[in-house]
Amino acid sequence: MSETTEKKEAKGRGKIITNRNSKGEIISYRFRICVGREEGTRRQIWRTTTIKRPEGLTPKKEQAEVERLAAEWEKQQRDEFKKSPTVSADKDKITFKRFVEEHWLVDHVRTNDHTPSSIKFFEYTVAEAIEFFGDRKKLIEIDVEDVKRYLNHLKTKENKRGDTFGATSVKHFYSTLKNVLGYAKRLHYIDNNPCDDLLTKEKPHRQKREIDFLKPEQARRFLDCLQTEPIFWQALFTVMLKAGLRRGEAAGLEWRDINEKELTLSVVRNATLDKNSEKGIFIGPPKTGEARTLPISKELCALLKRLKTEQENKFQAALTPNSFVFCNDCDPFRPIRPDSITTKLRRFTEKNHLPDVSPHDLRHSAASLSLAAGADLKQIQKLLGHADPETTMRFYAEVTEEAQRETADKLEALLSNIKNA
Repeated sequence: MSETTEKKEAKGRGKIITNRNSKGEIISYRFRICVGREEGTRRQIWRTTTIKRPEGLTPKKEQAEVERLAAEWEKQQRDEFKKSPTVSADKDKITFKRFVEEHWLVDHVRTNDHTPSSIKFFEYTVAEAIEFFGDRKKLIEIDVEDVKRYLNHLKTKENKRGDTFGATSVKHFYSTLKNVLGYAKRLHYIDNNPCDDLLTKEKPHRQKREIDFLKPEQARRFLDCLQTEPIFWQALFTVMLKAGLRRGEAAGLEWRDINEKELTLSVVRNATLDKNSEKGIFIGPPKTGEARTLPISKELCALLKRLKTEQENKFQAALTPNSFVFCNDCDPFRPIRPDSITTKLRRFTEKNHLPDVSPHDLRHSAASLSLAAGADLKQIQKLLGHADPETTMRFYAEVTEEAQRETADKLEALLSNIKNA
């Protein structure tokens, strides 16, 4: 089984580990899962088994068979543990707060699967639910009516600024509660997730906002004004505008990600702020967890080569393929801080009297300009790295409708010309 598969399985309920002989050949697979915790000590309870490697299968079929056997064994172990007296007793008395603090946060959130910023987000959003349900409400007692009351509470509660929470904030709080209860269901502490019983109209929705992006003539002026900036900022903002990268993805680019021969740029990592780390930055995978490779123009590639030449003169032998493209002034192995990108962009637009756009607005601009150039929504989804096509559609439906109207007008004009010929 490939390394990628092992990591993928490790992010799910259990782990699949390959056992190899001295020649490096796979001889068996080991399945390992945590089925729960001991009452009182709260120590994790593990189950492990080993199976021989299936014979006579192609690598792809072997992988599928091993995953099937692992899922089958895991279900059996969890069902058996669920029936044990210890779990039954704990299920009946554990409170929402205790489950969050002893299970969800420890085993599901504060793991290597989440970035520091994501962990901080979960800790912040779950705090509201802990305050509401606390130790007075047993986990097993929470029903759909409790969820509705929690949502109503959020809509009327004042935040630290004295304002009520906006629709997007309420949506975040709800999503975290749903995540907690979904995890409780997976561990068999509850039979059903009450959030699933809400009607569509009862579920909170994000506040719809207008998407800011540069129109073609504004984008051209933006690029013209960049010519007066150092090559570093020229390259950075041009990459974000033309390739649609998030600011953290741009900060996480390394020179090995740029393929000059193929004219491609690979997005394989994301830089986020982390106050608890020594350098203040955490390097992880892209937001969706999936890498993507994008085509770039000869002009953009040439701009990046100019930046690389400048860095080679500055850092000399210290610059390697693993160096960051947009690095710290003094260290090629330390990326620029993502918040520095935001600060510089704001100052640049103010100085040149350009539209007030954020780094994420440059990303939206890349999408809208690509649509105007003839790209379809599937291509935009790949450009932006959206895992869900609905996300792409939600943001750019109005842009595509405008493009469709223009297409209809062009078609009408074409047909009229043919008719009059």
